[in-house]
Amino acid sequence: PFIELNGRQHADSNFIIEHLRSHFKLPIDGNLNSSERANLRAFSLLIEESFFRCLQYDFSINASWIGTDSGYLPYFTGAKKFIAKNLIPKKHQYTTKKTLNAQGYGRHSANEIEDIAKKDLMALSTFLGEKPYFFGNQPSTLDAIAFGFLAVSIYVPRNLKEINQFIEKSTPNLMEFVKRMKEQFWPDWSEICEQLALNTEDIKK
Repeated sequence: PFIELNGRQHADSNFIIEHLRSHFKLPIDGNLNSSERANLRAFSLLIEESFFRCLQYDFSINASWIGTDSGYLPYFTGAKKFIAKNLIPKKHQYTTKKTLNAQGYGRHSANEIEDIAKKDLMALSTFLGEKPYFFGNQPSTLDAIAFGFLAVSIYVPRNLKEINQFIEKSTPNLMEFVKRMKEQFWPDWSEICEQLALNTEDIKK
């Protein structure tokens, strides 16, 4: 991911968060003690270095949905639509598979990946418990990170459907967490997805 701020682009979610926090003097995570910060670090890495690889593995099996109406296809026309349908999915699948093989997760079986994902999800579910956010009543960067990856798992078409079934049946608090975050911070979620616009108020004007 990347952002553009004052004409400059900033990449990598961790550096983006730190830059935004510094630039706008944001107090996010300022209420966390040293033990909570340690948990934030550990669970962030669990999501970004383990659960994320499981999501990548799913794409490496079959990324054809990207070139359908459920993916990017409706947002392209002409030659770009042809490329989006016939070339991008195959390239994305090949690149992801190559990356995962080099990283290690690509050498696991689908069943092994599902087991890893379930353990990651159960760890997150246990830590969240009945709290609205991972560290209590205030959202943290861990909530933002967790929401991003869980939302991809839930709302993007999956090949390893057992992972989503596990979220629904075995970690319902994570499902409720995603719904809560979506309703609180993205009440115009449907419009954003339909229009690919981050500020739907500008479109309405």
